[in-house]
Amino acid sequence: MRISIRGALAPFCFALAMVTFAVLLSSAFAAELDATTLPGAWSSVSHRDEQVIRLAKFAVLEQARQSGSEHKLLTVKHARHQLVAGSNFSMNLMVQSDGKRQLAIAVVWVKLNGSMELTHWHWV
Repeated sequence: MRISIRGALAPFCFALAMVTFAVLLSSAFAAELDATTLPGAWSSVSHRDEQVIRLAKFAVLEQARQSGSEHKLLTVKHARHQLVAGSNFSMNLMVQSDGKRQLAIAVVWVKLNGSMELTHWHWV
């Protein structure tokens, strides 16, 4: 009885070719995706955006209210956005606090009903 190596390897070669094709195809699609297409991923937003400025002012006022100190927004250095049940905006803010310039990271959650909540404030 003679067994053909070519015949025995054909299913293996076909399976290997299909797996290789699937890996290459999925890699090509993954390369096309960016952070804005992934649910829950953070994406950059202009620090000059009107909504970002409004949210930054809200964050500074809310932090001042919670801390009992005087704060003034000087500038927004960086901002990014995350789509959740509503939207999260993370902002790097230059703030004047008690006469000193300080950098703060603030996260504001804009709820589906349009209300805002300061969910995070951290002095850097």
